[in-house]
Amino acid sequence: MRTGHAGGTPAATGSPLSVDLVIPVYNESEVLGLLFEHLDRTFSAATLADKRLSSVRYVLVDDGSTDDTARIISERIREGLPALLIRLSRNFGHASAISAGLDHATADLVALLDADLQDPPAVVLEMIDRAREGYDIVFGERRKRKENALKRLGYWSFYRLIAALSEIKIPLDSGDFCLMTRRVVAAMRELPERLRYPRVLRAWVGFPQTGVAYERPQRQAGTTKYTLGRLYQLATDGIASASIRPLRLAQVSSFLFGGMAATLALIFVLVLAGLVEVTVSHPLLLASLLTAASNALIMLVLYVFSAYIGRMYLEVKGRPPYLVMERIERPTVETSSVAARDDTPL
Repeated sequence: MRTGHAGGTPAATGSPLSVDLVIPVYNESEVLGLLFEHLDRTFSAATLADKRLSSVRYVLVDDGSTDDTARIISERIREGLPALLIRLSRNFGHASAISAGLDHATADLVALLDADLQDPPAVVLEMIDRAREGYDIVFGERRKRKENALKRLGYWSFYRLIAALSEIKIPLDSGDFCLMTRRVVAAMRELPERLRYPRVLRAWVGFPQTGVAYERPQRQAGTTKYTLGRLYQLATDGIASASIRPLRLAQVSSFLFGGMAATLALIFVLVLAGLVEVTVSHPLLLASLLTAASNALIMLVLYVFSAYIGRMYLEVKGRPPYLVMERIERPTVETSSVAARDDTPL
């Protein structure tokens, strides 16, 4: 999939470029060794020279891990790992962790990828080549998923549902795995949402973009942090972020049902008056069917409305999407509250 015309981005100049890899981590101590091994092998000195990259930095965002994740990363940084560790004060969620990473990224190109190696770091090199062609956004298109059939069906259905409901063009089978130029990252930072869904915001800002197909492997180590509840929240957040069409569908459904209810009510009156004969055993059956249908529609409309009202409530409160507890980068370790609005002790 391609959107827009390539050729006008700073990455297309051929000059040396810096790259930041934004990687959210949450209780990933089991996979960190493999992750750093893959990253170091992928972005070796020879590769940096071949791809004309001036530097590559890993921006790791610890989203409130309770295991040894932060300790392992900190030790690797002290040993010379080209990385910045952003420790959040608690678990704010994957989308907020990505936002924190983007807020601290400063390179010419910024890539988003998961720590579990289901987003292969080697694909980023191909994304860089496409950025050199002039694309501001290069997203990963998942051609195959090595997961169970039920999960594959769920993801397949979700991507098509959000694409159908969205008022902007969202690529199918494309998650957060992508590469963006500095001006795209800057545009996303300026958006005022606090409940942020990165792949929708990425599509909304526009700019020339294209996809790179890849096979999504299994998690290399550790266990997935996406429970059924988290996946449900992710899906509903994505739909609410992408479109208000569900609200419009609820409105249309209300009008349609109102017309049907008026028709059934008229039939019910005519039956009671003996002017119309029906095959049902008793006219009360019509009333029962009408009541059941109206209750079902009311529940559906309330569900849709509550999904949007709840998110509006969270937005109106104005709380930041994350709080930074600690920032670790060679050669210093400093504590900060970058996202906090008020430093006054309670």
